[in-house]
Amino acid sequence: MNVCRMASIAVLIVLLNGCQAAPGTYPEGRKAAIEDAPVSDVKSVPFDLFALKVNYGDGKHNTFEARYQKKEHEEAEIKDKLNDADREGEEALNEMKMVLSELPVSKSEKESAVICNVLEAFNLDKGYDRFQLRVTWPDGTSKVYIGKS
Repeated sequence: MNVCRMASIAVLIVLLNGCQAAPGTYPEGRKAAIEDAPVSDVKSVPFDLFALKVNYGDGKHNTFEARYQKKEHEEAEIKDKLNDADREGEEALNEMKMVLSELPVSKSEKESAVICNVLEAFNLDKGYDRFQLRVTWPDGTSKVYIGKS
């Protein structure tokens, strides 16, 4: 009778807890795994280097700088003096990868279009005093974009 009672309890525990499939077994499990992964593991960036600096007047308190670099590993840093919100490490990498993975910057695009797209992507005002951007693509091609108001 003890064995029967223990078997019944074991069956009840399994039924109450339900069976869980291994991650990736079903599309829902895979989708959940991707959604729970850090952005830095999911998004790919089409640049090896993206170095941006935008000035709004004189002084360091009027600048926005963002840098992404891919060498042995990916690194990112954001120095947002406009909003006093600097970010480093995983936080900066996640933000940069989200923005850069969807940023339409091609080698043949006009400088004015690139500047406009970058300002929009980073939610920056178009009334800048100086804009500097250096981009390097994986094939080694490098381009510098400079804008002044």
